Amino acid sequence: MLLLDRRTILQAGGAALLTPSLTWAANKRALETFTASPMGAFVHSTMVVGEENALVIDAQLTQADATLLADQIETTGKRLETVFITHLHPDHLMGIAVLSARFPDASFVAHPVVAEILAQVGPGMFDALKGNLGFAAGDSWVLPTALDGDLELEGERFKVLDPMVGDTAAITPIHMPQFNALVASDVVYSGLGLYIAETLTAEAFAGWRASLDALEAVGAEKLIAGHEGPVPMEGSAIDFTRTYLDGWEQALAESTDRVSLASAMERILGADPEAFFSVEALKAAYPE
Repeated sequence: MLLLDRRTILQAGGAALLTPSLTWAANKRALETFTASPMGAFVHSTMVVGEENALVIDAQLTQADATLLADQIETTGKRLETVFITHLHPDHLMGIAVLSARFPDASFVAHPVVAEILAQVGPGMFDALKGNLGFAAGDSWVLPTALDGDLELEGERFKVLDPMVGDTAAITPIHMPQFNALVASDVVYSGLGLYIAETLTAEAFAGWRASLDALEAVGAEKLIAGHEGPVPMEGSAIDFTRTYLDGWEQALAESTDRVSLASAMERILGADPEAFFSVEALKAAYPE
């Protein structure tokens, strides 16, 4: 299982380790995705291109990835109208400073619940990331404002779902029936180990599974996960996420300390205990 290495997070400067996948198209009306580099945790941004304007869902972590994202927005020849942030995690929002500088007329918004959370924790989170990532984190970030209602682009409405549990407590997926698509954000992972440090209780696991059930019930043909591993995955990303949750619960149930949890993670999940997401889970499960 390929995950970010903690040393990569702490030591990297501004450059990405690999070139992110670029699947953007300058179509008249299109839904496209951009996948970050390993340093950016393979996070997805999603863009809707209209006749004259565009909107983006989630804004990347590093300056390098956000700059590549901005470049691809510009290739469409459309005006970036709106950037929507699905939840509080920095890998989905730190790049908004880059996008704001490149597209000063764009609006940066989030569901009111997420916007309120970011207003409370955002400044401290940026300071912490700046200390860890240095230049890669940029010099500033932009606080999204509360979105009243659903997302709109050129008369089309895209349903902002109510906050639900995923790898954090309040994530807001987007249903786009016009494309038969669902932007699941970090409720769903595809071929990449889950960030589990904030959801280690039985209640949180149950809430995450309920979120997966709710998204599955939408029945969208195209599902865009929050993170996607570099190797294409066969089968359902929702099923993959469920299976990984089951593995985590089993590992936690069998462990009594960090050492036994790390051993169970390797045996059940194939997870590298030295990888960033795993290290954060170990620290959260058994604080020193």
